[in-house]
Formats: sequence, C-alpha cells, structure tokens
Amino acid sequence: MSAETKRRVGLALFVVGILLGLGVAGLSVWANVEAAFFGFPHFTRNHLVLQCPHFLAWDETAEVRTRLVNTNPYPATLGVKSWVSVPLAWEVQTEHRRLEPGEVWEWSRAIGPENRELRHFVFVSVYTFGGYPIPERQSICGVFVLPVKGVRGETLMWAMVIVSMLALMLGWWLWRRSQRGQRIVPMVGWTMNFFLVVAPLTVMATLWITWMLGVALLLVATLMLIIVGLTWLMHV
Repeated sequence: MSAETKRRVGLALFVVGILLGLGVAGLSVWANVEAAFFGFPHFTRNHLVLQCPHFLAWDETAEVRTRLVNTNPYPATLGVKSWVSVPLAWEVQTEHRRLEPGEVWEWSRAIGPENRELRHFVFVSVYTFGGYPIPERQSICGVFVLPVKGVRGETLMWAMVIVSMLALMLGWWLWRRSQRGQRIVPMVGWTMNFFLVVAPLTVMATLWITWMLGVALLLVATLMLIIVGLTWLMHV
C-alpha cells in the first residue's frame, strides 16, 4: 500500500471513528436533555444512583434499577416513587418495603415499547423517600430508542463504540505510517491528536460518568469539527 493510499484510508477511517463515536454520545445526550425538560416533578438535588439503559431497540423491554439499603440499626420501611413516560403523559408507581437492618432492596421497573414518547425516547424519574438518617434521593434518565428490532439496544451501542474506537485507532496509525519520513504540519498533527483523545473521552463521559460532562465535550468536539471542515473547504 502506497503512502498516499495509507493517508487517504487512514483519514477516512479516522473520520468514521470520530463521527460514529460522537454520534453515539450525541444520541444519549439528546435523550437525557429531553428527559430533563420532560416535566417530571423535582423533590431534591440529592443524586440517586440509577441504572438506566442508554439505548433500547424498537421492540425491546428492559429494566431501570436502583439499590436501597436500610442503614438504620432497626427495621425501617423504605419507599420508591417512579415516573415512566407514556405517549403525552407518564405513569406513576409507588412502592414500599420493610427492611431489616442492613437489608438490601434491589428495586427495578420494566420499560418497553409502550413507554416511547416522541417516537424515539423513554423517560424515567425515580425518587426514594427519605427518613432520618437516610436522605431522600432522585434521578432522571432518558433512553434513546433505536429503529431496529430483534437485538438489544445496549448490544448495538457496544458494537458502535467498539467499531468507532477501532476505526479511530487504525485510522490514526495508518495516517502516521503514511507520514513516515515527512514533515507533519503542526496544526494537522495537533488536530489528529486532539480528536484521538477527545472522541473516546466524550463517549466515556457521556455513557459512564455523567451526560452533563458529555454535553460540554460534545460541544467542544463539534465546534472543532466545524472549524476543521471550514478550513478544509477554504483550501479545496
């Protein structure tokens, strides 16, 4: 493979990796932003650790989960109130369970096609009642519904993330190989290294840290893509 071919293939793979990774992060951010403005009641700023799928298939049913522990030295009744979207509204469910000291309640609620709102979203809010010394907590999440059937949404998400990272790394490696023995323009090298770091970081932050950090990184990456695109058009 000639150096020019390596350069072209490397750049093509690199761009595919960036767009696919940022696309996954962008869809997840979109779902969570929509959930934040869906109108769920807000009771507290105390964060609840909520396990919510990032993606669902069109015909898939999954679960939203959280974990409650009775940290009191005596029996106590803990409560969970949850809201799940349905077309143009939401369904509310309240549950209580008496727990012994140290006992764990693995709470869950099913979500599926009947909970789609705006065609491609499922919105969930979960609130746990407080009682001294256990604080009240609440979290909201949004799930993006992919227009596919017969496969889990999370499986597709992992496939897209893996393909994105492989394309990004292989594209960068091929591009670097094509530049062997040649002087690399500092701005081009800096841009490649920027996306090599920022694209995976955006995906990781959005899916596994906090989507609000993902918003900031996504805006930075998108702005840089626009700058790079305009610069390229000016030199065509």
